[in-house]
Amino acid sequence: MSPAWDIVRQGRCWLEEGECPHAVLEEVAEKLKGADDQAERAAWLLVSAEASLAACLVDPSLEAAAEAAAVFKAAREKECEAAAMSVLLELHLAKQHWEDAIATASAAAEMSKQLQDTKGQATNWLKMARAQLMQMRDPYEAARVALSAAQLFSEVDDKSGSAEALQLAAEAQLLYDPEQALKVAKEAVAGSGNAGDFRGQAAAHQVVTAAKTHIATIQRADQATSMAARGDDYAKHKWPRYAQQRGEKPMDPFATGEYMGIAQPLPAEKKKLSEKHNFSRKNFKWNDGRHATDGAWYRQELRFLPPAPEQE
Repeated sequence: MSPAWDIVRQGRCWLEEGECPHAVLEEVAEKLKGADDQAERAAWLLVSAEASLAACLVDPSLEAAAEAAAVFKAAREKECEAAAMSVLLELHLAKQHWEDAIATASAAAEMSKQLQDTKGQATNWLKMARAQLMQMRDPYEAARVALSAAQLFSEVDDKSGSAEALQLAAEAQLLYDPEQALKVAKEAVAGSGNAGDFRGQAAAHQVVTAAKTHIATIQRADQATSMAARGDDYAKHKWPRYAQQRGEKPMDPFATGEYMGIAQPLPAEKKKLSEKHNFSRKNFKWNDGRHATDGAWYRQELRFLPPAPEQE
């Protein structure tokens, strides 16, 4: 381990332990005053860049990280240069400079591969895929890089990172293949559940819902296109049936007897007209089963006939 790398690790420990970024910046400013070695000065600049990034000071952090990366490259400090490239990548993503982010991520991934840092390479590929997706220029390449990152995360048994990469791949596939996106998003849901990452699982569920909605929309569009090709004027829609929700229930005239004219009293004029014509209606009723003119078996009642008395 080089002294510069020890300084970088020490500064990261300060930030990971919860030290205030502004306090770290003050400490780094004191250290830079007495730093004579270029590599040592670059290491403190890298710590300053990470502290500035934690304090949301993007422009000062970018300047410090770029200067540190140039010094480390000249001094052939591979580990420190890889750390500086990682910070530069985060800064380009924060400033939404997608072209610079993709180029920096590619260089950082190649450097991690030389250092045999599989997890670092997967992380850089994941960030590069995110930049490609946000650029909205080539979703195919974004999905390919994200799936490659998921494969590398699986090799180092990082379930959370693999699920995040699968989710990003599904988001990219939503733009051109929603059915494949649904399949990959379901794998991301399962991976997040196995890793115990409930926030990632919720985000993956959102991608699953978006993929299902996209598929349903495409199916409806295909159905409408098919009907239009057959010469139909419009796509027939089957309206759902549901109970009446508002207003009063309509009265059934056959239940109230309004069709016979007896529900409401007749006006005086109509009464005079009706008195001229005496209409009568014969009451109807079913004949009893014992009637002489009706011997149908299904109208006869079952009656108990006592046995005939025995003759002595």
